[in-house]
Amino acid sequence: MDVNELITLIKEGENERIEFKAKATKDIAKEICALANANGGYILVGVNNEGKIVGCNPKTVLEVISSSIQAITPPVKIETNTVVIGDKKVLVVEVPKSKTLCSIGGVAYIRIGSGIRPLSIQEILMLSSELGVLTWDEFPAVELEEIEDEYVKWFFSAMEKARGRKIDRKDWLIYLRSAKAIKGNKLTNAGVLFFTDAQEFISHSRCRIVKIVNDEPVWSREFIGPVWKIIDEVFAELMSQFKTLEVILGAKRVKLPEYPPRAVREALINAFAHRNYAIPSDIRVFIYSDKLVIRNPGGLMPGVDLSDPEHVPRNPNLCQLFYDSGYIEKYGYGIRMIREECKRHGLVSVEFKVSPNRFEVVFKKRAEELLDDVDKKILELLMTPKRSGEIAEVIGLSKPAVLERLKKLESLGLIRKVGRGAHVKYITKA
Repeated sequence: MDVNELITLIKEGENERIEFKAKATKDIAKEICALANANGGYILVGVNNEGKIVGCNPKTVLEVISSSIQAITPPVKIETNTVVIGDKKVLVVEVPKSKTLCSIGGVAYIRIGSGIRPLSIQEILMLSSELGVLTWDEFPAVELEEIEDEYVKWFFSAMEKARGRKIDRKDWLIYLRSAKAIKGNKLTNAGVLFFTDAQEFISHSRCRIVKIVNDEPVWSREFIGPVWKIIDEVFAELMSQFKTLEVILGAKRVKLPEYPPRAVREALINAFAHRNYAIPSDIRVFIYSDKLVIRNPGGLMPGVDLSDPEHVPRNPNLCQLFYDSGYIEKYGYGIRMIREECKRHGLVSVEFKVSPNRFEVVFKKRAEELLDDVDKKILELLMTPKRSGEIAEVIGLSKPAVLERLKKLESLGLIRKVGRGAHVKYITKA
């Protein structure tokens, strides 16, 4: 790091990635631990809280750091650099983001803003799950007596149909123990999600569909139960909401669903199989006029690359139950299959949006593929509001033919109605 880079950091001020320290004490290990558990960052020793360069003795600081960071488990590989400004020296400590959860004396720290604090048990579970340090789904959660026999019966019936494996009834519990749905005399979190009405124990394991019109929610519906049942019910509801589009392919007029069903179902399954259940938030599905968004809590696992995705499950035991019952077709194929199905459909593109605590699958209509020259002319006319009769007169089509085209353009989210009854006009959406 050179002088200019140092000055740039100082100008930013203390924040979630930058810490000023006039001098080093053994508590610097907590700062390093907290940064490593967050997103990494810099500690500038020789800069006071006001951002003034006061200088330090790099050799002495390095001795303090070398001694104090021995307490961090697992070790953090920091890099240090001395920057000289005038007659003063600043030691820059660069802390990388850790791939595992770091702690000091059994206490894990996190950097929030410009401060640090110990992590709560819930936060440790969340962060550890995000880092892949432990699997949340294998923890014993509720008493075995809470298991629902009808859901167990459904599971083994589904496994026989999907995988051709028939397990004798007397061996059902043995199998569920081997699959880590049961541990000791308790259901694990994976077992709770699959074999109980899970929201009694994990309230945020539900799903909600929200319909959005003109950027405002107009209705929503909540789905509860075991996760496989929620997936089936949410998918059925979406299928009932999707319109059918008529498209001319060559000399044929064919009907296509608004969105590719197989891709949508796969995205739903992935949302439940790979979400971070330690984050107290439910799965949301948003229906817009021009897109469908499936959002789940939890980012990608470390090492997963969307351009070449591999199967790195956050919830391996839950995934195994999904696989056994036929919901997961084969490991590591979900994202590829979604892309392939959208390409085959031809009228929908797909985008995967990733942030540290959220993953979104966005299916977006490719309206341009459905528009001919007449449709485009109508859109040009509707830069200002017009009645269907006015459009018919300009275009030279019958009013019923124009109304059919207006219905299509409206279903694609390109135009909207204004007014009522005989006074209805149409205008392009801003």
